[in-house]
Amino acid sequence: MNKNKIYKIIKENEIEKIKEIIKEIINEEKDKKKIIKYSIKQKVSKEIIEYLITKLFNNDDNDINFKDKKGRNLLQISIINQSKIEIIKLLITKGIDINSKDKKGKTIIHYLIKYLKNEKELIEIIEYLISNKINNINEKTNRNKTILHYACEYNSIKIIEYLLSKGNNNINEKTNENKTVLHFACQNNSIEVIEYLISKGINNINEKTKQNKTVLHYASKSNSIQVIEYLISKGININSKANQYKTILHSACKSNSIEVIEYLISKGININSKTKWNETILHYACYNNSIEVIEYLISKNLDINSKTIWNETILHSACKKNSLEVIEYLISKGINIHEKNKWNQTILHYACQKNSLKVIEYLISKGLDIHAITNDNETTLQLACQNNPSFKVIEYLISKGIDIYEKNKWNQTLIHLVCENNPTIEIIEYLISKGVDIHEKTKWNETVLHIACQYNPSLEVIEYLISKGIYINSETDYNETILHYVFENQNNTIQVIKYLVEKGIDINAKTDQNETILHSICRSNPSLEIIEYLISKGIDINAKTNYNETPLLLTCESSSLEVNEYLISKGADIHSKTNYNETVLHTACRNNPTIEVIEYLVSKGADINSKTNQNETVLHTACRYNSSLEIIEYLVSKGVDINSKTNGNETVLHYACQYNSLEVIEYLISKGIDINEKTNYNETVLHLACQNSPSFEIIEYLISKGIDINEKTNQNETALHFACRNKPFEIIQYLIEKGSDINAKTNSNQTLLHNACQYNSPLEVIQYLIEKGIDINAKTNQNKNVLHFVCQNNPPLRIIEYLISKGVDINEKTNRNETVLHFACQNNSSLEIIEYLIEKGIDINAKTNQNETALHLISRLNSIQNVKYLVSKGADINIKNNQNKTALHFACQFNSFQIIKFLIESGIDINSKTNQNETALHIACQNNPSLKVIEYLISKGIDINAKNNQNETALHLVCKFNSIQIVKYLISKGADINSKTNQDETILSISIKKQNENIINFLLMNDMNIDNLKKKQITKQFIELFSQIYSINEDMNNLLKSNNQFSDLIIQSNDLFKFKVHKLILLTRFDNNELILQKFINNCYQKPKKEIEIILNFIYTGFYNFDKFIEKFNSKQNEKENEKENEIEKENENENENENENEKEIIQKFIKEIGIEPNWIEIKKGRKGIINDLSKLYKENETKDFKIIVEEKEIKIHKLILIIKK
Repeated sequence: MNKNKIYKIIKENEIEKIKEIIKEIINEEKDKKKIIKYSIKQKVSKEIIEYLITKLFNNDDNDINFKDKKGRNLLQISIINQSKIEIIKLLITKGIDINSKDKKGKTIIHYLIKYLKNEKELIEIIEYLISNKINNINEKTNRNKTILHYACEYNSIKIIEYLLSKGNNNINEKTNENKTVLHFACQNNSIEVIEYLISKGINNINEKTKQNKTVLHYASKSNSIQVIEYLISKGININSKANQYKTILHSACKSNSIEVIEYLISKGININSKTKWNETILHYACYNNSIEVIEYLISKNLDINSKTIWNETILHSACKKNSLEVIEYLISKGINIHEKNKWNQTILHYACQKNSLKVIEYLISKGLDIHAITNDNETTLQLACQNNPSFKVIEYLISKGIDIYEKNKWNQTLIHLVCENNPTIEIIEYLISKGVDIHEKTKWNETVLHIACQYNPSLEVIEYLISKGIYINSETDYNETILHYVFENQNNTIQVIKYLVEKGIDINAKTDQNETILHSICRSNPSLEIIEYLISKGIDINAKTNYNETPLLLTCESSSLEVNEYLISKGADIHSKTNYNETVLHTACRNNPTIEVIEYLVSKGADINSKTNQNETVLHTACRYNSSLEIIEYLVSKGVDINSKTNGNETVLHYACQYNSLEVIEYLISKGIDINEKTNYNETVLHLACQNSPSFEIIEYLISKGIDINEKTNQNETALHFACRNKPFEIIQYLIEKGSDINAKTNSNQTLLHNACQYNSPLEVIQYLIEKGIDINAKTNQNKNVLHFVCQNNPPLRIIEYLISKGVDINEKTNRNETVLHFACQNNSSLEIIEYLIEKGIDINAKTNQNETALHLISRLNSIQNVKYLVSKGADINIKNNQNKTALHFACQFNSFQIIKFLIESGIDINSKTNQNETALHIACQNNPSLKVIEYLISKGIDINAKNNQNETALHLVCKFNSIQIVKYLISKGADINSKTNQDETILSISIKKQNENIINFLLMNDMNIDNLKKKQITKQFIELFSQIYSINEDMNNLLKSNNQFSDLIIQSNDLFKFKVHKLILLTRFDNNELILQKFINNCYQKPKKEIEIILNFIYTGFYNFDKFIEKFNSKQNEKENEKENEIEKENENENENENENEKEIIQKFIKEIGIEPNWIEIKKGRKGIINDLSKLYKENETKDFKIIVEEKEIKIHKLILIIKK
């Protein structure tokens, strides 16, 4: 019986109908688990569930205790689906394991508390579980969450009282994130629960999570003034800051509660506090669009012109949410509307991203520059096209005169951008009508059709684009066709694929990684319908990628049994292996497969004992990728060697301890695996169990089995060293109690305390280790003390205060002369930490071995607050490091505009040069240059034409990094366009070498560069550029097609002779587009298609005077048009002979006319052999022309054209 019909009958919830088809259900052996899960999800009657369990599983406890991919058993699945209490009890009586945990370590009771909302029924079922001998009511998840944490998270006062009455005394237990029950209770703002918990003895109301959040941070988000008042009355620290220095007030401003904000300010909270990113509470309020809150905060004299480290004003924040009311109000208060952020975006750019026509119209009416361009060369129109494009907004911006031909740094046109965002045909048609070239390609050679297929596989849009002449088999630089792009989108449809195939797309096309479209679909979203269709069309089912992956290997990784069955039935090679020697079983076990997939592959002959290049068995892979116990047991039952080792000497137990569950570990050990085996790095299973997210139960179990707790790795690390890398406190405590050596040191002399400080462990761990007698002043081989380590991670200030109070030397220096302040500044520590260290007397101008001060290090990190503070405390702004770099050089390297501005205003030498003779402007023009920074430096008088040791100016450097706007700006400010580097490179030759088309086109369209082409002759790189690039922008198109003075280019080859090339040759190189050539041909003459192909061959010969050739050809064409009809209808063979004779005649007449007597070299080779082995001939032979015989047809080609083509 059809599976869907079975499901339909089950859904009807009638037991008699189910009894009628029970034999068919039983025959669906592989689906019995799906059937029982489906029945539970459909909430069928208890009678049906009981009947199905009896018939399908024969009351077999082992069989019925299967788990799904997330490790959930039937009992947990029934709880998620809100089953009645009678169903839950039934499942328990049928032998479902009440002590089972899912893969996250959640027990049945965790599920009950989360999903069962009836408190009376919840207590009843917990009592029932206790009576049925549930192991431990206080079990924790992998993240250390107890059932009491869950009860507080879901606000169940009666359940909390009940659990505590049952001896649940872990009220102060913390999760791995250091969250207490009170943190969870405050998330939901139940004053009743919060008061009750505090009355029951919560140890520390000011406890912080790993994100440094107090319970007040959570409460302030939820708008309960009653809870906030109560917590403050209990003595909570109102000015406590979370990570990124967010205060309670920042959290409150997210929730837009004016009552909470007013109350907090009345209690003395610091209203001017800023986050790590320099965001004020006003930034938060503006982002959340509450005009009432914004008006109130401004009335408190907050700075409305404050900027973040990204140079965003509060107006930028407001424009992210597009509230016209808020924007109008802020502008009425005098805020600078023309401010640009770090990426050169104005508020108009932000508004265009949100496509609100009213806001855009308002901002333009206020004088915002519609033509402003970002660092990525994006206009306001491009951003409007990028984000849910609106026809009205696009139409409005174009009506205001914006440049529609401008491209961004990735060479995307407006049509590329709208095709990313579900466009209407109306928008695309409109843009084409306005002159946007639909045939343009991106930096990676993507057509608009590639983009449409990738982001929006809408058949209507695809049909329209193809109707406009987009070449369907166009490939990107990575050889990807549009069909490859279709499969990158999860919403691909069979209709789109069928349409493209019917239109002639090559279904066997391969990318540069040798991936076919079948690989693509099998990798991303294996739809059986699509795969069946592609195979019916003849796609190669066993094609291999560069990594030797077949489609079957990829579908096995996605765990689709249905697709695997189909591919194998069609001849897919089940024995294929990747370059890493991975089989279908290895790839299947990577993705937590069902047991049915593994069983099927084995039944079809997949080699269960195969090993990868690293000697990993399938069992290694299953243990590594957290497969279920069911799969592990099956593989072992099939004879996979449980004691096999990888090249790193890792057993399956090593992998299981690092990635898996206790039940798998217990099973493997019960099968006799050696628990004391070590890897090549001398790691035991206990070392690996203490990595990642360790489970207390697993560590406890391994120690109970006698593993050596003090065993050391090759680096002399114990398991406790791994545990001290920010792992749960209870594990560290347990290991020490079990005799782990607290004073053990690694090869680099790192103690446990160094590890705890390096990996940001909470204060209680550090205190515990010190109380246990660890040496607080121990130093590593690099002379680092614990303070150096702790300051690497921007810790809570209280940890630094505690360590110093215990006598750690604040002035200790490493072997590289680094102080604690260097580490704090290098890692962007909070201002309060830097203030504290300086108050404690640390040397603010101390230098490392590289002569770097704290100011050098902090200037790289965009932290204007810290920079200002250091300078105010006497940091020397003009100190240079060993490379002669000042803080200004570092600030320019990272485009830190506010720091640059502050340093210059503070008197730093703007023209100071490094050892390489680079000014701050040279530094700013490299990597990812910012126009805003460069404009500011030039406005402050920096030498625009200063040269470094390579004789490079700022303009040379910008041309390397393809920033057209900065190139234009520098030239407008007097940058020398003719300056040459030590390598004799000009800005043009650099741009050609880097293939920066936008800059090349700009230079060509401004006479400086046409002169270079005509008078100075262009370089080899320019020739290569023309041969490689297959797209052309409008400027270059116009230049090549319309400029009469530019009909020929003089090129000088490496052989030192000149060669004239007609501009149409460059057109064929620049744009491999039949439409452009067709238009040219139609303007010259009318002729049959075959002769168009001949003329294209002639274009490539590079004759000296193309106009004379055309004249001769037209003359010949007129003669042909006057031929008699019976001559035109000659047999094909005779026609071909005549055409060949005509071709020769034209060439001979042309040669005679222009007086060329070429020396011909005759090369008789097949089509594939034309280019091969000619390099030596090019270099040594003076002959300028070749006559090549290709399949008995002569083609005459100039030597240089052949070189370029190659």
